[in-house]
Amino acid sequence: MEVDEQGGGDQAAEIDEGLYSRQLYVMGHEAQRRVGSAKVLISGLNGLGVEIAKNVILAGLKHVVLHDDTPTHISDLGSQFYLMEQDVGKPRAEACLNKLKELNEYVDVTHKAGSILDQAFITSFDVVVMVDASLETRVQVNDICHAANVRFISCQVAGLFAHAFCDFGQDFVVADTNGEQAISRLVTSITQEKEGLVTVHDETRHGLEDGDFVTFSEVKGMTELNGCEPMKVKVKGPFAFTI
Repeated sequence: MEVDEQGGGDQAAEIDEGLYSRQLYVMGHEAQRRVGSAKVLISGLNGLGVEIAKNVILAGLKHVVLHDDTPTHISDLGSQFYLMEQDVGKPRAEACLNKLKELNEYVDVTHKAGSILDQAFITSFDVVVMVDASLETRVQVNDICHAANVRFISCQVAGLFAHAFCDFGQDFVVADTNGEQAISRLVTSITQEKEGLVTVHDETRHGLEDGDFVTFSEVKGMTELNGCEPMKVKVKGPFAFTI
C-alpha cells in the first residue's frame, strides 16, 4: 500500500493480505489501495457512529478523524460499546479514541475537538460522515462538501427507524439498476454468428434483461471469450440471449 510519509504511523509498503484477505477477495487489490489512501471524517460517536468508525478502520483507510464533543451520558453505555461507566462526562470521541485506534495499526486514527464548520478543514477529507447531527449542521456541511466534490453521508437511527442521505457529487454515476450481486450461469452453447446466441443450462433461467452486461470464463472452443470485456446482451428468452 503506497502512502505518503506524512500519513501518520508506520504503514506497510504492501497490502497486508493476511489482514485484508476477505475484502481483497471481494474488492481486489486496486480497490483496496484506493481504500487505503482515503481520509474520512466521522462526526457523531453514538452507537451508530462508533459502528461506522469500527468498520471503516477495520477496512484499512489511511486516516480517520473522529469528532464528537458531546459529554458521555449513562444512557450511551447501552449502545456505544467502547464507552464505560468511568467515561461518563467525557467527550465521546475522546473517550473511545484509544480503543478504536487498537483495531488496526495501519490506520491513523485521531480526534478533532471543537467546531468542524470550517471549509478548509472539511475539504481536506475524501468522505465526511455526519451521525445524528442537526438539520442545520447537516445542510451547512453538505453545502461545503458538494461544492468541493467531497463525498457526504448523513445518517441517524431513532428506535426502529433510520434514515441515510448520500451526496457523492455531481459526477457520481450509479450504473447498478437493482443493487443485486452479479450472477453466474452455466453456458451450454454459443453460436459463431455476428450476434452470437448464448444458451444457458435449462435448469436455471439466466435472469438477465436487455442492456445487461456479461463476461465469460472457462469457455472451451471459443477461448477468446474468456476474460473478455463486458458485452451487452439482448434477451431472446429465459434461457438464451445474444451478444
